Amino acid sequence: MSNKGLQLLQGSLTEDEQKLILWLIEHGTYHNKVQLRSQIDILSVHERCTCGCPTIYFALNGVPVPRKGEHLISDHLATVDGEDVGVMLFETNGNLSSLEVYSCAGSDQPFGLPKIDTLRPI
Repeated sequence: MSNKGLQLLQGSLTEDEQKLILWLIEHGTYHNKVQLRSQIDILSVHERCTCGCPTIYFALNGVPVPRKGEHLISDHLATVDGEDVGVMLFETNGNLSSLEVYSCAGSDQPFGLPKIDTLRPI
């Protein structure tokens, strides 16, 4: 993906974002969950998508995590405002790199993060 549609917006993760990331780590496929969990306290937002979805690209200790070579480590469906969304967590070289949340219907209407109790396996 090019940087079109991304907004440089460094800052802290919200509590809901942290909880979602932790849930995705715990229900994902990455072999070293302890390593990923330990990153949550030093994880921040490097960029956010501007299309209306809540996708986030991470920085660790303020340094952007490269996305080249990302691996999918958690892939689930959820519901936001009655609509299905996909939720994917990625890592690069053992570092959390991005959280992608997308509309399954391809809607271009803005939406927020799903509630954890709506997450389910694909």
